[in-house]
Amino acid sequence: MPVMVDGLRMPAIVAGDVALEICNTRAAWDGGAETHEYLHSYEHVAVWARHAGLLPDLATADPADGDRVLARVLEFRRAYYQALTGADADWSLISHYVRTLAPGLRPAAETGSESAAAWDYGDDAERPLRAIVHQAARLLASPGSTEVRACAGAGCGWLFRDPRGRRRWCVMAVCGNRAKVARHAATHRPAA
Repeated sequence: MPVMVDGLRMPAIVAGDVALEICNTRAAWDGGAETHEYLHSYEHVAVWARHAGLLPDLATADPADGDRVLARVLEFRRAYYQALTGADADWSLISHYVRTLAPGLRPAAETGSESAAAWDYGDDAERPLRAIVHQAARLLASPGSTEVRACAGAGCGWLFRDPRGRRRWCVMAVCGNRAKVARHAATHRPAA
């Protein structure tokens, strides 16, 4: 379900928690033939971070820094997805990212915030990565991490919050309908 943002294809925002949206920048986590990656460059990461609501504006980087940050975003995303889905997650990698990229705080007077302080993700190339890691750590350390489900759609695997335990699809109109059509076709196929 791509949408166009600043001329780039971005995934729709469907997870119900900003901390999960990074996992939905890839489709077909199950290794299916239809794997689709949305983050092809640092520009994609920066535009996505604003689109997902992690950052209010775009972050910039020179090409060398951008390539390095993109690789780190993809590495963290893989470990984070595995941690959320009960796979064999690399917790030491996740902990390393959280320890080394924890954001600071700035007083409200500097940020115009309505609270006493605001998170400071810095102004360097790692700004989007800091925001991603911060939100991921927030979710992983909360009871809400037990409400995360993976879409049951074939070739999807997107994550979403399901506090009531009744949701099966990232988006019913897409993955849910595909499954219904496939079931209908299988039960109404003429015998050979």
